[in-house]
Amino acid sequence: MKVIVELEKFDFAMVEINDEQKKFVSALKLITDGKESLGAERLKNLYCECQDPSLRSSCAKILFELYFTKSEWKQLETLGLLDDHSIDQSNRLIAKACSQYETTSFSFLKEQICVPMKLSSSGSPTIDIMINGNKKCFWLDTGAGMTVISSSLVKDCDINIQKIEELEVGNSTNQNFSTDLAIIDSIVIQSLTILNQPTLVLANELLMIQNPKTKEIMKIDGIIGWDIIQHIFLEIDYARKQVIIQKPVRKEGVENNLFFCGYPIIKVKGKNQVPLYFGLDTGANKTHFGQPLLSKVDDLKIEKRMILSGGVGSVKERELDSIASLIVYLNRNQSISLQNVREMLTDLATFFKLDGVFGSDIAKDGRLVIDYTNRKFELVFNN
Repeated sequence: MKVIVELEKFDFAMVEINDEQKKFVSALKLITDGKESLGAERLKNLYCECQDPSLRSSCAKILFELYFTKSEWKQLETLGLLDDHSIDQSNRLIAKACSQYETTSFSFLKEQICVPMKLSSSGSPTIDIMINGNKKCFWLDTGAGMTVISSSLVKDCDINIQKIEELEVGNSTNQNFSTDLAIIDSIVIQSLTILNQPTLVLANELLMIQNPKTKEIMKIDGIIGWDIIQHIFLEIDYARKQVIIQKPVRKEGVENNLFFCGYPIIKVKGKNQVPLYFGLDTGANKTHFGQPLLSKVDDLKIEKRMILSGGVGSVKERELDSIASLIVYLNRNQSISLQNVREMLTDLATFFKLDGVFGSDIAKDGRLVIDYTNRKFELVFNN
């Protein structure tokens, strides 16, 4: 359907659309404005009433992501989304399992904590945390929808696995791997305690990434994903090699530029102030571009390059398109200048086709500030 294709690229200005499509567009606008709850209410009504199978399927996928990320399992059950086959089966199985356990809780003994940070060989920020009283090193990865641990941690940290058949997880290169679900009793990051945290369990070898050039092997204990990051005020200071975590505080009148639709998405602008939508992936060391960008920004120089790329379970050299130079604007007074921006290997958001995904390279001399409570992203450079 042509209307859906255009809406996937954030083109909400179409004139000739029917009433159902108008309701869908109004919901999408609310979501991109950071008003996911209001958008979900409109989508919920449309999902129950819609006669168009394609539109109903799109409503289902977005609703599932919005309720899943907020652990609103009852909403998923009431709407029948746990049995809707337009939703990935593994995601439905995970939601059904999670609904049987206590809700995750966050407890801050101090308003702010500062944690030393190291960068992995792939450029991902890593911090030491306590898993059921055992010290482990975890990535901070906004691109991971759920927290992940290696299978070796299950034994080390006395974690009980919930055996679910046919459970799979995908990576950034469209590959699927078998996984299990577990509940971590406690995650402690200094004075922050997180209880009853659902986590995916991946085989050890999938969390051991080898650089094809140097043969260096990078072992990952686990990954703190968006399911945790959305509940904290997070600063990743690449210049000072530290991570600051604060208890989030809701503020009035904050101009938002961040929203979620299966992936954290930042609203930016390109040349001539054209609106662009980039995902945020702190687990990626480089920024990537998506195909929709090419039709929105003119005069981009593209060349083929052999690039080391991939994700968990698959890192290798690939010949990819690369944009030699790209400038995007975070706001009126702040631009981000990027070189050798490689193409994305897969679609990462739900429903929407992104113009790109920001990696950690945008903040290599400064810090990223993620305040999802107020739907705000900032890029700050230290004086």
